[in-house]
Amino acid sequence: MCAPAYAMGWAAPTPAPSKSSTALAGGIDRCEVVLDTFNKTALDGQVDPGQLSDIVRSLNARQQLPAYFVTKKQARQAGWSPGQYFADIPALRGKSIGGDHFGNYERRLPQGQWKEADLDYRGKKRNAKRLIFAQAGQQYVTVDHYETFHKVPACR
Repeated sequence: MCAPAYAMGWAAPTPAPSKSSTALAGGIDRCEVVLDTFNKTALDGQVDPGQLSDIVRSLNARQQLPAYFVTKKQARQAGWSPGQYFADIPALRGKSIGGDHFGNYERRLPQGQWKEADLDYRGKKRNAKRLIFAQAGQQYVTVDHYETFHKVPACR
């Protein structure tokens, strides 16, 4: 299980589950298995592990979010303003906010250049769940709007 990072400082995450508990035939740690376990143990089942797997795989393979993510600037260009629902804007239906800078002003994460992406967005009010990621490959999930962060375990 991963230890969360708290407001008073960064807590080093505990190791991800061992390969023996998540490995499939051939010794490959598949994202679906690893992140389903991570979701259940570290996040109390609060995120969609399928979506998290898709996002993590995309970031690992191409260093970019899946195509259904748009930045706030792109959303504004499509007619959105904060407080509006994406479901009410035809050009943004099925999209989520992601790719904008995350400031890490409270220094709850290691130093770096961070970006964020909404998790489990369904087109109406945004929730507190975010994936925070860096180009260097680090990834964290928060389910309580930046109060705590859980390091995403490596997967393929």
